[in-house]
Amino acid sequence: MNAVKMLYEHSPVWMQHLLVSAQGFAFNRWRLDIPLARRLLSQLRESQGWSSDQFRTFQNEQLREHVRYAAERIPYYSNLFRQEGIDPNSVRTVEDLGKIPFLEKNTVRNSPMSFLRDGRPSRSWNQFFTSGTTGSPMKLFNSREGFTRVWSFVFRLRDWAGVDDAVFPRRAQFTGRDIVPDRKIGKNTVYWRWNLPGNALLMSTTHLSRDSVPAYVETLRRFKPSLVDGYPSAVLIVAKVARSLGLDLPTPDAVITSAETLFKEDKRELEAAFGCKVFNQYASSDTGAFVADCEHGTLHANPEFGICEILDENGDPARPGEEGDIVTTSFCNKEQVFIRYKIGDRGIQGPEESCPCGRSMPRLEAVTGRIDDTIYIPERGFVGRFDPVFKGISGIFEAQIVHESLDSLRVKLVPAPDHHSEAEHALLHNLRKKVGDGIDITFETVQEIPRGPNGKFRSVVSLCKDDYPS
Repeated sequence: MNAVKMLYEHSPVWMQHLLVSAQGFAFNRWRLDIPLARRLLSQLRESQGWSSDQFRTFQNEQLREHVRYAAERIPYYSNLFRQEGIDPNSVRTVEDLGKIPFLEKNTVRNSPMSFLRDGRPSRSWNQFFTSGTTGSPMKLFNSREGFTRVWSFVFRLRDWAGVDDAVFPRRAQFTGRDIVPDRKIGKNTVYWRWNLPGNALLMSTTHLSRDSVPAYVETLRRFKPSLVDGYPSAVLIVAKVARSLGLDLPTPDAVITSAETLFKEDKRELEAAFGCKVFNQYASSDTGAFVADCEHGTLHANPEFGICEILDENGDPARPGEEGDIVTTSFCNKEQVFIRYKIGDRGIQGPEESCPCGRSMPRLEAVTGRIDDTIYIPERGFVGRFDPVFKGISGIFEAQIVHESLDSLRVKLVPAPDHHSEAEHALLHNLRKKVGDGIDITFETVQEIPRGPNGKFRSVVSLCKDDYPS
């Protein structure tokens, strides 16, 4: 344990508030360029009204510059283009991207420095890691300018959501920061910490329970946030427990969820609980893509961020309504360049007709989740997307499916106050339709489901991936 973390964990709560605020000050001072962020936000407010042709022209111009830059400054692409005989000048339009091979995550993990500008990091760059929920963490780099450019898209989404101050809203944040040490848990536990420079109340996502949620609700009501954001699984627990206990939540300008799949029924429940619209954001720590809901609930890829392809099993563009791999080429990061990066998620191509919001940005029907959540059942083969088995079943706060061995599946259930035995019967029936009769299914009632790295909730966990066919 490093000295700063040890100091934090052994400090009184008031000191932890100060330390969190100090981190918030450092974030604003060293990682985020506030004046630049406001200028970029102004530009994005203007560009969102572009026509399809204007977006296409912009992307083609950025792509040509991006590929030439990669050939000259990024060792991996300098070598790749030379070995594959690819002329960077021949990649002139989005349609020409097929000339460049896909980039897999393992390639980045095995040779991270080769994707950096001139093959080495600068001391001025920000360094961070992916969560590692779908493999070993990757080391990532970005400059202050690049980091700010990424965040400007978050600020524009807050604009779409009608938040009063897109850059510094009064915000209650439910993300994976480990802000409440276990030694601080007791009768009068404070489950949040104050980031004063960020105007944000950081709420713990690892201590949510029927006993603790009333304290969360009371604090939210006193704080009166204009924005609630973070993991949908965490915010949903607060909403469900509050409803079951008859507790009223405050009404912010908007709720914005990210980092996990937001299902339609969960979105409806959150909107009912908070009395406002819920917006879904899909992005990634490796700055691959930025996709977000507009005011009409339509998912839009943000073309100024980069190129977001959805490709079928043959590598061709998916048709409207067809699911495929999400492949990204971001224009935001010049320090660590990924072109045609298979990010590990899948999406469903949206319709071609324009959205009622009037923006000519590409539409997605849905982001359908991680490929790594797929499990292998000998009787059925590879099986994924388990969320439909829970539809229409009440009495369950949350659940996690654990694939313990090829012939056994354990379902951990956190029951709601209105839980009843019929819930397990209905769930077992739905699971049998999904995985067949050749696997043992057991249910385990638990008080809470442990979170993974960074506090993220995983609905499907495999403990036997080594036994799967390759």
